[in-house]
Amino acid sequence: MTMLNQEIQISETASGGAWSFNTPKLVSCFLKQIIIKADSDDTTFYITITDENNNIVYYTEVAATGTLRQELEIPLKGINTVSGSGASADEPFTGKITLTEH
Repeated sequence: MTMLNQEIQISETASGGAWSFNTPKLVSCFLKQIIIKADSDDTTFYITITDENNNIVYYTEVAATGTLRQELEIPLKGINTVSGSGASADEPFTGKITLTEH
């Protein structure tokens, strides 16, 4: 079985402590890695991934390090919403999510 990795780049700016974007339509894949970095090293924030049925499939709070880096194994399909909220600063957030399709 061939597994293909796909990366979705993140480049968002928080307004009122929040930002979000929708993924392209996904077919049978796993979320393998998420990396999100705030512009400041002491920014706190929350990350949520919600599926097309409005189910929260991933949620975490990021401490005052300004960086989330996590290896995962979460099945995803359809259009998902990736959102940052509760950011302690309105600033740029960058990173990527890595998916494995099969």
